[in-house]
Amino acid sequence: MDDRHESLVSVIIPCFNQGRFLPFALDSVSRQSHARWECIIVDDGSTDETARIAAEHASADPRIRVVSQSNRGLSAARNAGLALAKGRFLQFLDADDWIAPDKLPRQVAALRECTRPAAAYCFFHYAYDDEVTTLHSSARSRPRLATDDPAHEIALRWESDLIVPSHCFLFDSRLFHSHAIRFDESLPNHEDWDCWLRVFAPRPPLALIEAELACYRLRTQSMSSRTALMWKGAKRVCDKHIALASTARNVRAALCEKRRQMYDAYRALRSEEILSRAFGRGFEGYRSNVPWAAQRIVSRAVGSLGLLVSNR
Repeated sequence: MDDRHESLVSVIIPCFNQGRFLPFALDSVSRQSHARWECIIVDDGSTDETARIAAEHASADPRIRVVSQSNRGLSAARNAGLALAKGRFLQFLDADDWIAPDKLPRQVAALRECTRPAAAYCFFHYAYDDEVTTLHSSARSRPRLATDDPAHEIALRWESDLIVPSHCFLFDSRLFHSHAIRFDESLPNHEDWDCWLRVFAPRPPLALIEAELACYRLRTQSMSSRTALMWKGAKRVCDKHIALASTARNVRAALCEKRRQMYDAYRALRSEEILSRAFGRGFEGYRSNVPWAAQRIVSRAVGSLGLLVSNR
């Protein structure tokens, strides 16, 4: 295997009706000081200007190619990119996010020092909606995996105190190809969490680059705002991995606890959504004047029913 392949990074960008954001993602790839990359844009049945914008960038840079498919969802689009990827390393990048110019060279250098297939990750900034110059950070945007058992940590800490957007990672492609790992196309969400549980089950080495090398765009109308559907996806991931015979005992135990925690968290969010709409402007009065014990009973009942009905 020649050095050109050994250093090639396959950047996979799924895109569905995000043409207005796609140029920022592509420009961030083009600005990489590591020049050995290919970029695969998967147009997932877009009806906006995605196809035109993607084609323009591909005509300007032969390292960029575009594939189109009918709308099948984020996981299917990523899997289409994985099937075409030729690189030693994999960089997932959603069309509304972007990466710093030195992300690929720094993470490739870290992974090439590893003697077996590994992954690198980094800190991140976040931006709101159309922001591109005002970047934010917090303790949650500086994730750290603290043990040599990343699957257990990801099972135990995911969402509650550990968030690692997909584009923070750079993967040795063998972590996916050697075990035929793909994103689960049946999941409505939480597909990253499901995939990382499988990728990190063999405990591959992890390299942390302590710098904000990725930017995650927070969208006000994103999937993460749909509480009932998010709970459905989270529960399915927990149930799936709890049932897997190959899942380590400590990971299964962590996922049982995580399922309970997530249910409580999503139930509380769903209750607040329903009650705030029901009471309207009187919601604050309800919160101030109704005894806490009574509110707790109402919240649990309303939230539980709200999650159940929404997911039928």
